[in-house]
Amino acid sequence: MKTPREFLFDRHRAAEPKLDSLRQKTVARFAKAPAVNSRTRPSAPRSSWRDLLLSLRWHLAGLSAAWLIVLVLNIDHSQAPSPVLAKQNIPSPQQLLTALRENRRQVLELTGARVVAGVLEARPRSEILAAMKIA
Repeated sequence: MKTPREFLFDRHRAAEPKLDSLRQKTVARFAKAPAVNSRTRPSAPRSSWRDLLLSLRWHLAGLSAAWLIVLVLNIDHSQAPSPVLAKQNIPSPQQLLTALRENRRQVLELTGARVVAGVLEARPRSEILAAMKIA
């Protein structure tokens, strides 16, 4: 049994003479071309800033457009002055102190803690839970 490689070689064996003649014509054409010496050889292309910018023109145009969109969206179009916040009624320090003391009293009442000589004495959690179950 033939392998796929042998099958392909047999099938395309007729094209081999055509490919050989094409190779000979191509080599002959390059042999007829005049030799290029150092005096007639074109100089290496020099790159300049202009060439660099021309190669990047679409990228720069896209970035410029994006920045223009950002600037347009950041412009404030409203003519009205910014609203001034109304002055709030700030409670006096005495009212704040009274509210804090009341809040502390309520927290102590809920947790069942006691205040002894200005120091907070908390009950164990088990006692608090037992008191909550009873109530």
